[in-house]
Amino acid sequence: MITQRTLVSASVAFSMVLAVVAFMARDWMWFVIDLAFIIVMVIPSVKDLGYHFRRKMIAMTLLAPVLGILFTILKSIYLTDVSFLELPIYMYLIAAVQSYQCYLIGLMVALILDRSYGLKMTSPWLIIFALGFAMTMSAVDMFFTFGDMYVAGYPVFNEDFYDSDIYTNAILMVAPVAATVVSALCSVLVALRLRGRDKTDLLIPEVDA
Repeated sequence: MITQRTLVSASVAFSMVLAVVAFMARDWMWFVIDLAFIIVMVIPSVKDLGYHFRRKMIAMTLLAPVLGILFTILKSIYLTDVSFLELPIYMYLIAAVQSYQCYLIGLMVALILDRSYGLKMTSPWLIIFALGFAMTMSAVDMFFTFGDMYVAGYPVFNEDFYDSDIYTNAILMVAPVAATVVSALCSVLVALRLRGRDKTDLLIPEVDA
């Protein structure tokens, strides 16, 4: 059986690779998300909190960097000319991975706050916290993208366009749309998983100090 430490190490390693990919692509928002993802994930392992994230939780964190690396590879060899709603499909896929990462960050932070800092939350509030965090980060990403496009000279204001094709609006809405879909699906799955179970027993079991 794969040990807890092995899963955490694998998840951190893949996340670091993804952070390097984001850095090389100059996707600073994704780079920050990756770093936050790594930090929150290893907190119980490096601090003596008296508990750790359950194996299934760590396995969930492994999915995000693996998909991110896979989509990045597919982007260069297959997804270049594949589009959806007049935008490259990989933009939606990468935004979905980022939203998934943000949802997990929110969920892990909520669990740590609940367990270590006295901010007691019921399972529904844990889910709402994670969902709200993912949606908030998508809004931050949208404004970050707006700033990038403005600096790069893209038309970002309505008066900058000479016709009704305000195509940059679609680019700006990628992150919020992806976050809405992904966080809603994650919330449903987590709610189903937590039904009839205690949140701490499912996600953060006690370990011997």
